[in-house]
Amino acid sequence: MEHGTLICLAGMILATVAPNVRAHSAAPAIAAPSVAVLLARAEGAKSNDQDRYRSILVQLHERSASLSVAQRWHLRLLDAQQLSFDGNYGKADPLLYDIVAHSGDQALSIRAMARLVQNKFNSHHYVDAYTLANTLMVELPKVADPTARLEGMDRVIIMLNGAAVGQYELALQYAREMKATLPSAAAQCTAEMGETNSLLYEGKLLSTDPRFRQAIDTCLAAKHPLSADSLRLNQASAMIDEGHAKRAIAFLHRIAPAIRKNRYPPYLASLQVTQAQAYLSLGDAANARKFALTTTAMSGANSTLWILQAAYEVLYKAEKMSGHAAAALAYYEKYVALDKAAVDHAKARALAYQMVKQQVQSKKLKLDALDKQNRILQLHHALAIQSQKVSRLFIALLLVVIAFIAMAMFWLRRSQLHFRKMARYDGLTGVFNREHFFEEAGHALRRLHRAKAGACLVILDLDHFKQVNDSYGHVAGDVVLRQTVAVCLRELRKSDMFGRLGGEEFGILMPVASREQGVEIASRIRCALAAEPMVVKAGITITVSASFGVAWSADSGRSLRDLLIDADAALYRAKDGGRNRVAVDTRADLLPEDPEDAQLTCNA
Repeated sequence: MEHGTLICLAGMILATVAPNVRAHSAAPAIAAPSVAVLLARAEGAKSNDQDRYRSILVQLHERSASLSVAQRWHLRLLDAQQLSFDGNYGKADPLLYDIVAHSGDQALSIRAMARLVQNKFNSHHYVDAYTLANTLMVELPKVADPTARLEGMDRVIIMLNGAAVGQYELALQYAREMKATLPSAAAQCTAEMGETNSLLYEGKLLSTDPRFRQAIDTCLAAKHPLSADSLRLNQASAMIDEGHAKRAIAFLHRIAPAIRKNRYPPYLASLQVTQAQAYLSLGDAANARKFALTTTAMSGANSTLWILQAAYEVLYKAEKMSGHAAAALAYYEKYVALDKAAVDHAKARALAYQMVKQQVQSKKLKLDALDKQNRILQLHHALAIQSQKVSRLFIALLLVVIAFIAMAMFWLRRSQLHFRKMARYDGLTGVFNREHFFEEAGHALRRLHRAKAGACLVILDLDHFKQVNDSYGHVAGDVVLRQTVAVCLRELRKSDMFGRLGGEEFGILMPVASREQGVEIASRIRCALAAEPMVVKAGITITVSASFGVAWSADSGRSLRDLLIDADAALYRAKDGGRNRVAVDTRADLLPEDPEDAQLTCNA
């Protein structure tokens, strides 16, 4: 009240002593924020308020004439980050390369390089991505700017946590270094997120671990809601993987409003597909189908591959669970296509990483060799005037260098051969891996088709294998898988192809074989497995059984896809019929339904 009265009195006095002052004079306008303030506001808004971020960029462009050279480079980086967020990498990347090459600002260059690494990964240019990431790792120790160090280390941590690299311990070291050296709220959020993801991907973090809650709270306090959303979705997936689907659904319902509010398309789709996976694991086909269909409807051509793959896998399994065979088959075909694409991308990432790694090692070896050669040449020049004895010493040193280079080239060649073997063979069992088996089987079927010869495809799946892992541990499970392969190889012909399709499932292609021959060999393997004692631990011996699905090209067709579908269907019939049996691609099994009869068949 007193303050209002004083204002009124002051107004009356001014009106008396200054009658010529115009009554409608406007109050002084609020000064517009400076360019530096706008740039700082844009940095603060880019990760938590996209609408405000875009509005600030418009204001900055309206005042572009008043920007200094450094501020123009900064604005160019902000523009490129916005284009990247929208998925417009074709326009963003040239801007970022220009900043790296011409800005002359170390901090901006590192930030542009970090964004380029992410863009190249997102656009599947993996060789460029790993090359830039390697350069980033070399340059980071020289960087003092906290924001640049934060963004650069964040990119490196994400790259190291990728499945193709799998350097989780190194990623953990970077995250903890960031946590210790960069005290800002944003850096603490990024560090705890990287640390949590490294532990999760390495299998050292459960969904109930309090570090999830701590990391989410840190990111929310730092006003980084997208980072918090990513952590929440990872926690929900961990709940499902651990068998806590009901808890995951309740958790997803709680976090859904926050994710929808932030409107980040990949996380919106991830929310839907994670709910679909949770309902599917509970056997609720209707809800699983609903959320999976929502995922496919909201996913566009640029959507993350794993989201669409997971959605179609849920749809395929939900329709199969509901007994809708035609719909299940249609979704299965889409899932298989996406699964192949995912495998291709994974192989491309792995090959790109190995290629860049070998290029770096090769360049280092060449530099070392050149450095040694340069020193030898200098030594030769210094010793040219000395005796023949010193000349002989020089020749000996030169031979050592040549031997070193030869050994280095031999080691590189050996590494390349080893990597080629890893790309074709299963690391645990030594037989063909899934991709190589499908590739070789496809070639063989085409040759057999030209020769007008038939073939059998057998899919076998160990019965109750999960119980072995749960009861005796994964090391025991590995022993069972290797011994299963040994038993199968004893019974197979030299011309047969054998591969591990995943987990405890194996595939066998038998060229120039009738259905009866295929069933006979499958039955021999079944009996041999049932009779094979397997020592899983000291003093503990178990036996295992397997179910077999057999398809013959004369009935199923000569394409690998058709044979796989029929053999898989026959395998499911063998499982449904009580396991430890052979089923063929007809409605009648070739082995008796009674397990005692099946045992008699083996003994006979």
